[in-house]
Amino acid sequence: MLEHLVCQVWCNASNDITCSNLLDRKFEIIYNAYSWLKIDVDVIYEKCKDLTDDDRADIREAFFVNNSISELCKGTLKPIELVDLPDVVTTHMTSLLKKFYTPLLDRSEVSGDKLEYYNALVGEKYKTCPCCGLVKMESAESYYREDNDHFFPISKYPFASVNFRNLIPVCEKCNKKRKGTKTPQEHNGVAYYGFEARNDIEVSVEIKNSPTLNYSKLQKEDVEFKFSEDPEKNKTWDYLFGIKERYNIEVRDFSFTELRAIKNRIYMNKEINNGNSYDTVLNFEIMNYELDKYNESKFLKVAFLKEMKNKPEWMAVYNKH
Repeated sequence: MLEHLVCQVWCNASNDITCSNLLDRKFEIIYNAYSWLKIDVDVIYEKCKDLTDDDRADIREAFFVNNSISELCKGTLKPIELVDLPDVVTTHMTSLLKKFYTPLLDRSEVSGDKLEYYNALVGEKYKTCPCCGLVKMESAESYYREDNDHFFPISKYPFASVNFRNLIPVCEKCNKKRKGTKTPQEHNGVAYYGFEARNDIEVSVEIKNSPTLNYSKLQKEDVEFKFSEDPEKNKTWDYLFGIKERYNIEVRDFSFTELRAIKNRIYMNKEINNGNSYDTVLNFEIMNYELDKYNESKFLKVAFLKEMKNKPEWMAVYNKH
């Protein structure tokens, strides 16, 4: 319906035909149901009468390009920015298209229910935030559910305001506190597409050796990360969601607790442990965490414990007792 309004109605505006005469019958029902919507649609229609043929072509092209979310993420298409479009898009269309998402889309009789969409995705796929993997997503039963994020923000790409392919459930930290209105185009132009099937990104932790290294209180500069899959897309993800900084804090927060737990398993429960070595205990913990690796940041704990296996000085300390 939005495509119809933008491309077939506004981009065909003229003095020879009224706005209502161009409306599809289904959209006309909505148009007549909400006075605020009718007023805004009519105002924009009048503004669009002065558009040139090139202006109309530019708007149509922007609509289709900016709704090709997968291609935009891959970098095979570049989004068309508001600055390159006629003024009517910025001054009038954008504010109305924001209203298509809220409040219009909130009305289930109009276009479906955002809550049902969120609940279906979280119930089937997104137990933790798909952008950071750190935050547990609120379930369908919770009143305080997480956010639906416009990956390409409405304020910059209003034509994709109600495109569910542009709408991904994410945690509040990723959406409001990290990403905001940032886009891949501000970095290197490529990103992971939220609904694309792909391999998990494997995370590796490296603890940097230094004279001041203290495992009981790791510092920011002691911890580094490596990621599998696409390096350029990983950089974009880090730019959008602050991945390395947040992972660094997370690892330093749990590192001492994890090492103490390993120590307890080896020394304080010798009868249960049956004299297993430090390496054997680590392997057991890693295997256990990998069974449910996206719960309680266990994928980072796995990476951290694997790095501990590469620290012979620490294995020697534990094994000599």
